[in-house]
Amino acid sequence: MDVARNGGRAELQVWPGAFHGFDTFAPGAALSREARDARTRWLRRVLSRSAAA
Repeated sequence: MDVARNGGRAELQVWPGAFHGFDTFAPGAALSREARDARTRWLRRVLSRSAAA
């Protein structure tokens, strides 16, 4: 499925050395906090564009 062609939005973030779900297993780790913050910033950008449309 082509996300962009179907109107979806996505952004790839690569966290070297991290495994799937790392932020759940170690929520207080610096990398987990950084990933969560990046996810929150992305979500705010996407929602603000949607609200402006």
